[in-house]
Amino acid sequence: MQMRRGKICSQIFIQIKLPMRVELNFNGAHTKGNETSIRNKSLNDYIHKNKMEDQNIFTVPDIAKDYDNYYKKESGQAVDSIEKDTFTYFLEKLPRGNLLELGCGTGHWTAYFSGEGFKVTAIDTSESMLQIAREKNISNAIFQNADAADLPYNDHSFPLIATITMLEFVSNINAVLDEIDRVLKPGGTLLVGCLNELSEMGKNKINSKIFRNAHFFTPEEIEQLLSRFGHPEINYGVYFSPTFDLLDGTNKQNTVQPAFMAVSVKKIPKQPS
Repeated sequence: MQMRRGKICSQIFIQIKLPMRVELNFNGAHTKGNETSIRNKSLNDYIHKNKMEDQNIFTVPDIAKDYDNYYKKESGQAVDSIEKDTFTYFLEKLPRGNLLELGCGTGHWTAYFSGEGFKVTAIDTSESMLQIAREKNISNAIFQNADAADLPYNDHSFPLIATITMLEFVSNINAVLDEIDRVLKPGGTLLVGCLNELSEMGKNKINSKIFRNAHFFTPEEIEQLLSRFGHPEINYGVYFSPTFDLLDGTNKQNTVQPAFMAVSVKKIPKQPS
């Protein structure tokens, strides 16, 4: 496994005077203030009323709206810059063409991939999320309601597949990986963005209505899962302190575990038996 420590992100934060404290009232475990408490209580009541404990939390309309609102805040934009920087490193090496995005949500990452020159087919099972995504009119992107564990595409259809923080929420990860293996062309690339169980975010996820039942991954675990395709390369970012200050680019960065892991793995063609 090849690893990079995310040092490429340091210049971003000179401009916004690190450390910055991040309020993760939607996208993480750290909460602050009465507004967050009210929102969490409302969501908890909604889930209980509709018996959605075992269903996709992102089908809740308010969650779909809050997802994009998080990235409109200065703190959310800082996190977003780090996460995208970890993937830009990988995308620079890849030829432009068709990309299948699994778990596209509101199209936040779809817009990024489109802006990087890819023609994106983006899927999700949350119609609430897809409605927001379609309203953005993202160029070179189409959105479909489809299940990553039962993809409606032919074998070896895509040279590039990307999924950002979706695997944490699937009920059968092996079924999803089997479908990725079926649809991804031999020699193609899989990009995965996932959350680190060992990070401060992972340690506190029990306090988050969004992530409480999500499965975060250790670096070793995600390497083992994706080694079926080839040799994973991992890039890291979003180093939260115990008080959820962003430490990326500071001399304290490596005193904590990163919250975000960007993984690239090239699918090794299988030898005929």
